[in-house]
Amino acid sequence: MSNQTAKFVEGSTMRHILMMSGAGSVGLMALFVVDLLDMLFISMLGQVELAAAVGFAGTLTFFATSVSIGTSIAMGALVSK
Repeated sequence: MSNQTAKFVEGSTMRHILMMSGAGSVGLMALFVVDLLDMLFISMLGQVELAAAVGFAGTLTFFATSVSIGTSIAMGALVSK
């Protein structure tokens, strides 16, 4: 246990930022790709109402995610003071 080193207090700051934000970026991209695929396959069913509902739900998900990210950034800034 005593041989462990602190990885995020040494080295390039930009490298740490990119590594820590990479997983979140991949997760968000996966979420939006799944929404896009849902709209694609549901639009192939030929029912416009279903495609519109999935598109609207995707928009709501986007705004909820945006508010969540903004709130977490604001809380991180407040806690770091």
